[in-house]
Amino acid sequence: MEGFDDKNHLNHNHTHGTGIADPILSAANSSSSTNTSIGSSVQESELEKSLNDALAPKEQEKLTPVSDDHNHSPVVGRFELHVDLNNVDSPRSLDPKKVARETSFRDNLGARGDILNPRGGNNVVIGSGDSDIIRGTGRGFNTITTGTGRDTIILGKETTNRIFDFDPSSDRFVLSGINPKNVVIAQGKNPGKGGLEQPLDSSNNALIIDKKTGHILAALPFVKASDINESHFVRNSAEANASLRNLKELGVKNQRGSGTLTGTQGRDRLIGGDGNDFLYVGDDGFSFNTARGGGGTEFPFKTDSPGTSELNFELEEGVFRVNGSYENFDGFPLFSQGEQEIDPNAKILNGSDPKALVEGFLKVPQDKEGNPLSGTHLHYSPAGDSRGNFADATVIRFFENNPIDAKSGTISGEFKLSPEEQAALLAGTLYVNIHTNIDGDGDGRAGFPTGENRLNINWDVVRFV
Repeated sequence: MEGFDDKNHLNHNHTHGTGIADPILSAANSSSSTNTSIGSSVQESELEKSLNDALAPKEQEKLTPVSDDHNHSPVVGRFELHVDLNNVDSPRSLDPKKVARETSFRDNLGARGDILNPRGGNNVVIGSGDSDIIRGTGRGFNTITTGTGRDTIILGKETTNRIFDFDPSSDRFVLSGINPKNVVIAQGKNPGKGGLEQPLDSSNNALIIDKKTGHILAALPFVKASDINESHFVRNSAEANASLRNLKELGVKNQRGSGTLTGTQGRDRLIGGDGNDFLYVGDDGFSFNTARGGGGTEFPFKTDSPGTSELNFELEEGVFRVNGSYENFDGFPLFSQGEQEIDPNAKILNGSDPKALVEGFLKVPQDKEGNPLSGTHLHYSPAGDSRGNFADATVIRFFENNPIDAKSGTISGEFKLSPEEQAALLAGTLYVNIHTNIDGDGDGRAGFPTGENRLNINWDVVRFV
């Protein structure tokens, strides 16, 4: 199926500022106006140093000044970390007068919340079910799932944070060493898809940008920029950083190292190294409800199928196990009968060329783990919760279909997920859809090759402890 976005996104529970273009941005786009005065640059460097010095020594970063010949085209994997303000939609600057000053992070740490600091490198961070503090200031690239609670993400210069589950109704940012007047909020315009590797400036993403350098400080998939305003930001202070020292009396357990750092059910302080680290809530930090499909749930191509389906999930030591069933379907799962063509009675709901549809699938005979082609796929994008409905045709994994009869059967899969895939799963941003084909019982109905049921692994299914 093709990837489509629902233009009628559901509204959040409360309203934020609208995306009105800031007239000063036209000046900020010119090369002559992006450089601030030497005095201003010195002040900002001194501020950054004072904030860093207030951290515990084990958390202090190696600070290097941003030079005038700063490279505006670094790439991490396939991700461009900078964007031209001319290439985003409805950019607007923060009003510095409306951005308050943070005085104590300790006050924002939940009863079982974690302090997570991945430092440098290309990292993945998965938070807890309570209010966490996540320090995204190490001048690397971080993929973050905050979990639930009122989470605080600290943004720093030359660091990009891709936050899979930012919730404007509860989460917020702290600007560390960044002047609020240099912060721009915008919506991406890039139409590119690609599953978990969709571009940071995707049209699905809200962006937080440092307009001095064009650096993307935060990319927020499936968030509307119009839902972000000054109330979501505060300025960091040395006092706030110092408040996170000496937390033993709060029961905080410290862990520092490289590779995978796994938290506990209590308060944890996880500090990564300068390499690529995985800061993880732990297998006991979440559970899954049953995901169900049916009743025309196949977004974006609603069906009139009477079929229903359900899946149960388990994630343990990075292994994702899925088991479930489908029943009363109009057709067999696609390719389960070894077919190479679309049944003439199948319904093509999006006007696709059936021949091209099948040929496109057949070009990918197995997924990245070697699981053979099937008609049940794991994809990236949420639907059915407050974020609105999205779809991305990029296949992440193939499931195994086992028909019991012409209308029912079982679905199973066992996959080793990368840290980024685990973060996407626990952010509630994956879904499964079941493509069908072949009229097995001769009733003249042969399924939906574009998808008969969709099962969303969304915020209603993923439950943090």
